[in-house]
Amino acid sequence: MKIGIYGGSFNPIHNGHVYIAEMMIKYLELDKLLIIPVGEPSHRENILLDGNIRLEMCRIAFQKNTKIEVSDIEINSNEVSYTYDTLLKIVKKYPDSEYFEIIGEDSLAYFDKWKNYKDILKIAKVVVLKREGYKTNLKNRNLIQLKNPFLNYSSTMVRKAILLGESVDNMLPKNVVEFIKNKKLYKD
Repeated sequence: MKIGIYGGSFNPIHNGHVYIAEMMIKYLELDKLLIIPVGEPSHRENILLDGNIRLEMCRIAFQKNTKIEVSDIEINSNEVSYTYDTLLKIVKKYPDSEYFEIIGEDSLAYFDKWKNYKDILKIAKVVVLKREGYKTNLKNRNLIQLKNPFLNYSSTMVRKAILLGESVDNMLPKNVVEFIKNKKLYKD
């Protein structure tokens, strides 16, 4: 089985994330794509919205895609989230599979600082999505750099727009927009 692993803060999940997920399923011919909202981030202060709310937004965004599983593997962990540790848990749950860790070029810029990054490259192929303003020279046979379109928005932009009372209808899946409005999220 070919399994994609797409982790992130998803604070909130937006149409760019959805586009990337669907693109990765097709491009990599994945049998399953795991969407993994980060629990306790390893590389920055945790200023994220509650994990269970971010998890729910991801589930809402992908509820109709049968190849996507939104995982609580990091949200329900009491430990700091490291990709390597999560990858080992996935290998244990889905043995004898081919694994594709999906990251942005911004993450690749400091990938050599990740916990056990060389072991990650032995266990999985690391698929790198281009991000505007980033470039790296890291080379490895298990590193796949894609030529993908740049997306014009980020979760930070979405949160800022909500705070300013601007419409985010074109940035988020419709059902996620409704969820955010109903829960009055990102207002402060």
